[in-house]
Amino acid sequence: MEKIFKALGDKTRLEILILIGLNPNICLCHIEDCFSLSNSNLSRHLKEIENASLVNTHKIGKWKHYQLSEIGNQLIELIKNLDNHELYNSVQAKNAVLNKEPKC
Repeated sequence: MEKIFKALGDKTRLEILILIGLNPNICLCHIEDCFSLSNSNLSRHLKEIENASLVNTHKIGKWKHYQLSEIGNQLIELIKNLDNHELYNSVQAKNAVLNKEPKC
């Protein structure tokens, strides 16, 4: 439980989690496109989300792909309701401009 609250305690991680929810099986390369973070900073955030078991991952070639776990799905629904869709809508705007051309 502690790991979940730690993962959810950062707005960037919440945004990443919502983005993954909007794009099941999203590749790391696409997550990188949405956030202006260094690779190490983004990796740290993703590791926190993984450690909290909020996402499942698998590799295709050299790229890691992410999808929400069952707990992650439940939390996204809760976040949408508690936040009045504000954070969710801001991530949807990022998602709308996401270049989904495969790099991976």
